[in-house]
Amino acid sequence: MKKKYFLLFIAGIFLMSGIQAVAQKAENPFLAKKKTSLKSSGQKVPTAQLEKITDAEESSRNTENYDYKSIPFRKTLNNKNFSNSKYEQNGLLMFVEGSPETGASFASRDNESVISAAYSYLKPIAQSMQIKDVDQEFVSMKVWQDELNFTHIKMQQYFEGIKVYGGQIILHGSNGVLNVFNGTYFPTPNIKNIIPKYEMLSAENIAFEDISKIATIGDVKSFDIKQLEYEKAVSELVIYHYDREINSEKLAWHITLRPNFLERWEYFVDAQTGEIINKYNNTCSDGPATANATDLNGQNRTIDTYKVGSYYYLLNATLPMFNPGQGELPDNPVGAILTLNANNTNNDNITHVASSNNTWNDASSVSAHYNGNITYNYYRTTHGRNSINGEGGTIISIVNVADENGGSLANAYWNGKAMFYGNGGGVFYPLAGGLDVAAHEMTHGVIQNTANLEYQNEPGAINESMADIAGAMVDRSNWQMGETITPDDSQYFPTGTMRDLSNPHNGGSSFNDPSYQPMHVNEKYTGSNDNGGVHINSGIINYAYYQLAENISKNKAEKLFYRALSVYMTKSSQFIDCRLAFEQAAKDIYGNNTTEHKAVANAFHAVGIGDAAPGGDEGSGSPGEIEVNPGQDYILSYDVNPSDQTSLYISNTAATEYTAISTTKLKRRPSLVDNGSVGVMITNASEMARIEMTEPFTETVISQELIWDNVAVSKDGMRIAAITTSIDSAIWVYDFGKAQWAKYHLYSPTFSEGVIVNNVLYADAIEWDYTGQYLVYDAYNELQNDDGDDIDYWDVGFIKVWNNASNNWGDGEIFKLFSGLSEGISIGNPSLSKNTPYILAFDYYDQNTDDVLIMGANLETGDVQTIFDNADLGFPNYSKLDDKLVFSANDNSGTEVVGIIGLQADKISPTGEASILIDVAKWPLWYATGNRDLMDVGENELHGNVFTNVFPNPVSNQLKFTINTDDAESFEVNVYNIYGQLMFSENGISKRGITQKTIDIANFPNGTYVVKISVDSRIFNHKIVKAN
Repeated sequence: MKKKYFLLFIAGIFLMSGIQAVAQKAENPFLAKKKTSLKSSGQKVPTAQLEKITDAEESSRNTENYDYKSIPFRKTLNNKNFSNSKYEQNGLLMFVEGSPETGASFASRDNESVISAAYSYLKPIAQSMQIKDVDQEFVSMKVWQDELNFTHIKMQQYFEGIKVYGGQIILHGSNGVLNVFNGTYFPTPNIKNIIPKYEMLSAENIAFEDISKIATIGDVKSFDIKQLEYEKAVSELVIYHYDREINSEKLAWHITLRPNFLERWEYFVDAQTGEIINKYNNTCSDGPATANATDLNGQNRTIDTYKVGSYYYLLNATLPMFNPGQGELPDNPVGAILTLNANNTNNDNITHVASSNNTWNDASSVSAHYNGNITYNYYRTTHGRNSINGEGGTIISIVNVADENGGSLANAYWNGKAMFYGNGGGVFYPLAGGLDVAAHEMTHGVIQNTANLEYQNEPGAINESMADIAGAMVDRSNWQMGETITPDDSQYFPTGTMRDLSNPHNGGSSFNDPSYQPMHVNEKYTGSNDNGGVHINSGIINYAYYQLAENISKNKAEKLFYRALSVYMTKSSQFIDCRLAFEQAAKDIYGNNTTEHKAVANAFHAVGIGDAAPGGDEGSGSPGEIEVNPGQDYILSYDVNPSDQTSLYISNTAATEYTAISTTKLKRRPSLVDNGSVGVMITNASEMARIEMTEPFTETVISQELIWDNVAVSKDGMRIAAITTSIDSAIWVYDFGKAQWAKYHLYSPTFSEGVIVNNVLYADAIEWDYTGQYLVYDAYNELQNDDGDDIDYWDVGFIKVWNNASNNWGDGEIFKLFSGLSEGISIGNPSLSKNTPYILAFDYYDQNTDDVLIMGANLETGDVQTIFDNADLGFPNYSKLDDKLVFSANDNSGTEVVGIIGLQADKISPTGEASILIDVAKWPLWYATGNRDLMDVGENELHGNVFTNVFPNPVSNQLKFTINTDDAESFEVNVYNIYGQLMFSENGISKRGITQKTIDIANFPNGTYVVKISVDSRIFNHKIVKAN
């Protein structure tokens, strides 16, 4: 009988602190998993059939399964001083909030003191940011205090003195303490050579050659107006990450090109290869599909002009920002509002709008001048902003702008210097008269001088949305954009308005309709047109703001809009960053958990960005749970006491009663079927054996080939997966129904379709999912490094080796647990939750810090948490209820023990302290002895005299549901995604007999959904899989 020898007189202390952790860590613990054979040694190939291990027969199985996928790696912030932390989809820390008592103090508000406090704040979170040296990698851009007495510091990321493009963070605080962090940035780049092969002029020539194919190249124009001066090319060497992929860093030239006076393009040219990595048109515009416009209705306006000599000019010099001593009038005013005339040219003949008698006949000039004044006053009186640049800079509008061919232009632009207004091009009425158009275009200038949101993809959509929001706040008559410049009979905009914040669909039904915008992230445009949908996807943020303003009032919402933009957003802010910026603005102005704060959360949740506020509409909870095993549970452990011949013990879960079941010495932890009746294992002699888990605990060799390192049995006992002793980059799978072996090649998938990397040498730990289709495994990888030592590491992957639908071999597709691991990090020994297919625990090692951790991950939410700070590999395993985790550890004397720790409801966060459960043991396996349906949501259900069904399943576009009732019954159908968010809802009255209806789910993302059908008081749940 196995004995427990805890020191009872100090049991309370010993149990809570007896597990060795941080203080006594050794070298890389994953070295113990490395094979000793040579790569060139002969490959071991199984040839014999296996003896069947169970009496179970192959049965027709539910074809549903959880579709495994990669998630970004997060280095979770485990510091109690920071109570609120959030992560981007790429796994990077994007928001942290601590209490004022635990923030970084600054003695005064001078820049030096605030900068020092910023570095003090960043150092404890640097590891979670995946930043190696905050002092060297972040440089202050700006320090300022706002009207609420908050202090802010914006910092730019650098690497070896080179700017990291898109890497900007902001820290915030009050009362002498910085306690909030947000921003978008990248892990410390892994670039060895920062000397460019292509010099600046060579890169500019590459960009000019390319732009000449798509834009008109003109000479630099001079209008004797200082504010309109520009250069054809401005270049800077940067570290660039294409599409914000954290492992795609390249040394690049960022080149801003102005091929002509109107257009502004951004190019990124690889400084080592000369390849154009990315390019986009950065001219903020509103065209026929999305532009803002207004009418020229002939109304009399009071406008401010300025007389110089014998002429009057459309120049407002009456504003508080006007500085008469610094400029020359009328050509170069400082702090004025100036309106100019392009004279129906493509900016070839820009002149002043002048009059000898102060009478004005050009309605476009009058409207642009008047609307410029209104928008300036809105920002000054509502937000305390001093002009577009915040520093009293002159505001310039240019009207009567023609297209490149000299025709009427159906557009309005902000080009980084001024607003440009066309006369409609037969699509609109002249655009200069629209107040919301003027506010929209001027706000692009405000954005450029605050967050400077990049004009592509999600940051570009936020950019457009912020401009629309300003347009709606300046012209407050309705929620429409450009309704007064859009003809009633417009073939492009049948509703008579270009965009509608209150209804982004705006009379359209798809992206083929010019007036259509998505209003939820499940409708989001994902193509490359329109700079990645900047004018299209802005409808999502627009609709969130509309709901917010309707809830708390426009007066309150506009305060949040401006503070979120000017204080919390950065160049690369994503939709989730936009939400966090609005939330923090609400907390600053109205307080935490106030009505306004919760309204922000609920408004963004309504469009699919983040969760609802506490107490809000949070959906029905996450579907996808497997029925809990109904049997008695036990723990199987491997004894390491040299004086005890027994190798395997079964104990109760309290570890007070033990049964010895084997003396066979093993290479790895055994694997059991789901009902715990039988297991498989690899002996020290490399044989594969079967063991009965009930008396007399019979052992049988099922493969006498001495070639095995590890083995796992599927939960139903129908398949075996095994690893040989060879370095063969493979997992072998045996199906008892076919009586055949299949070899699955291991590789590393990449982000390029059809491209793989063959850097996987071998696997070690393996475990089946609950459908018998996927294996989760760890593998040893080596990468050749031309600049230094080769890189080796362990990672975790999922591979599909069986297809229940076809009852045949799987396609071998591989998904890595994490889409990108930082250099020096290894993970392994994965183990799935007992009841939730998308949650697992695993071992983690960081050679940069010597951290050895047991971590948990949720593949649906992307959350990653530290469960226990260990001293060695833990080989973790979940309890029957997923409320505890058992694992291998060492006590304070270095003896191997089995530890246990409680888990929170999320199954990846610890609760309480870890304690020693079983002494002188390792490799714990918690199992139960009941039988359960491993995919327990049926394809159809029958309750009494009501029958429901959904089909086809899996489904790609059209999902049908049927309700069969004896009489007419009221029904409701709701479709929820894996987060419990409501995706579709319909109610009605069924007819007698069969009622069949169709749900269009073509725009749903691929994944698992639950269809909840309520008929009268009866509820039917169906799980479906959406797959293209």
